[in-house]
Amino acid sequence: MTNKRIKGPILLAASAALVVFGPVTVPASAQAPLQAPEVTFAGTGPGTVTATVHNPNRTGRCWAEAGVGPENNHHFFGNGAPESMAGPDQTVTTTLEGLEPGSTINARGGCFDDTPTGGMPFTEPVTVTVP
Repeated sequence: MTNKRIKGPILLAASAALVVFGPVTVPASAQAPLQAPEVTFAGTGPGTVTATVHNPNRTGRCWAEAGVGPENNHHFFGNGAPESMAGPDQTVTTTLEGLEPGSTINARGGCFDDTPTGGMPFTEPVTVTVP
């Protein structure tokens, strides 16, 4: 049996092929797609519904909103004020007041992030009876 040596140009070409066709890795800082918030709704007083909103993401802001009345008019809990929105890994409690006692609202939570992997996911709407 004879030993054959690999010539320099062949070895260089094989090494270049490994570099070009090597495994593809994702940077450790890659961001996961934005998730919908974790949100609960409860009637907490006459004409008042409270939302507890948790942002499970490392970015973005999450909120609670509702369709109110026969026309399903859009309203943000806490009037959409900055303190009514949950930042990354934050939980906030906010209210929607001045509702008709005994009526129902269609409530849901949403998150928004304008990064390339962001988006605007929402929870499924739930019907809440106003106390």
